[in-house]
Amino acid sequence: LEAAVQPIAKKVQSKAKSYGAGLLNAELNAKPSGLKILVETEGAGPLVKEGEVVQVHYYGCLKDGTPFDNSFIRRKPLQFPAGGGQMIPGFDEAVLYLNHGARAYLFIPPSLAYGDQEASGGLIPANSELVFYIEIF
Repeated sequence: LEAAVQPIAKKVQSKAKSYGAGLLNAELNAKPSGLKILVETEGAGPLVKEGEVVQVHYYGCLKDGTPFDNSFIRRKPLQFPAGGGQMIPGFDEAVLYLNHGARAYLFIPPSLAYGDQEASGGLIPANSELVFYIEIF
C-alpha cells in the first residue's frame, strides 16, 4: 500500500474489527434493509439525490479487516449515478442517506452485497458482510 493510503487502511481496519466485536452497536444508524451507517463527518453539502452523479472515494474490507479494494490507491474517486443500480445495493442505498462532503462507514450485510456468491476474484468470500469507508464529493 502507498504511504498515503496507510492511515486510511489502519483506521478502516480498526473500525471493522471493533464492529465485528460488537463495540460500535450504540453508534450505528441501522436501516430497515439491514444496512448500517456510522457517520464520521456530516458534510456541509446538500443531501445526495437519487440519479445524480456522485464522486466517492472508498476503502472496502471484510469484517475482519481484510481489504479487497479501494479507490484511494488509484487517486481517483469512483463516479456513478446515486441509486442507479451500478453499485451493490447496500452502497447504492447508503449514499442516498448522506450529504456531499460526508465521510462515513458502511456495514453492508451479504443480502445487500454479493449474497452467496464470492466476488473480486475470491477476495470476498460468499455470504460476506462488507465494511466500507467512504468520502462523498
